[in-house]
Amino acid sequence: MIRRVFMVLVSMASVVMVKSQTLDGNAVYSFLGMPFHAQTAAMGGRNVSQIASSAGIISENPALLRPSHHKNVFSNFTFLAPGITGLQGGAAWHQEKMAITFALGLTHLQYGEEPLTDPSGNVLGDFKAFDQAIALSASRKYGQHWYYGATFKLIHAAYGPWRSIGMAMDMGVNYYQEDAGLQWGFTVKNMGLQLTKFAGQAEDLPFDMVMGVSKKLDKAPFSISLTAQRLHDFDILYSDTAYNLENFGVSGRPGWGKQLLSHLVLGAQVFVGEKITLSGGFNLLRRNELAVRNVASGMAGFSYGIALRHKKLDFQFARSHNLRSLAQQQIAVVFDFGG
Repeated sequence: MIRRVFMVLVSMASVVMVKSQTLDGNAVYSFLGMPFHAQTAAMGGRNVSQIASSAGIISENPALLRPSHHKNVFSNFTFLAPGITGLQGGAAWHQEKMAITFALGLTHLQYGEEPLTDPSGNVLGDFKAFDQAIALSASRKYGQHWYYGATFKLIHAAYGPWRSIGMAMDMGVNYYQEDAGLQWGFTVKNMGLQLTKFAGQAEDLPFDMVMGVSKKLDKAPFSISLTAQRLHDFDILYSDTAYNLENFGVSGRPGWGKQLLSHLVLGAQVFVGEKITLSGGFNLLRRNELAVRNVASGMAGFSYGIALRHKKLDFQFARSHNLRSLAQQQIAVVFDFGG
């Protein structure tokens, strides 16, 4: 059965890779690549192997949805920049007879209000812009250690008079060996297409293949995760060689070593008793993408956070440094109404 699941994932990914390659990360509905889960954001922004108390982890890997998430209600607030906010919310429930755990989630990213102008620059009024998606996820256990799951997403984007509707699917597997503290995950994300297009021109979705492993130390309250993102494309660092040569006297593209390391995301958690979890992470791709040549990058690429648990209520906070002078904040509140 697991072999069949892998074959389906690989086959679907191969088809999408042929039809949905994007140039230097350019894609429609790019908000789907954001981490709308505070714990994930605190651990570097990508993690498909680490289970969490919040069912909101389905935004990373639907196979991480568990029967323990039954009656789990989650919300996540993202403060990306002044005037730009995001919200993810939803709930999960376990169907005992079918042995399947379901989750329904809604994501909404609001970009505020902007002036609407014509090609000459004349202001015609104002317009609002937003991205949103509604997602239905399902996960099931196979054997003693394996889980597999899928998420179907209906997407709607509106930027003033320009609108688009699309659909996408995530598929994932997860291996969990509790006695060894070992977890492994693999996800194929955002396989899909546009149903209606902006200005009639088709664009690719932000397809991604992600694999990761998490390990909790045997005699220490500490776990570490290593995640590899965008496995379908080795050369993921954008480099404007003409601009670099003209302004900095540097030519050539990044070397293979820098390209390889840019795929990796490192995350760690420290468990302070049963009620406090400290998280941290480093995303080298984010640091390299947003670096300014000859200017110190500061904390760009680093992230950290804290989770507090009180009975059936979880409070989570994450801070991700995108630029030297700009950090993204996320706050999550999770209610567990299960037995």
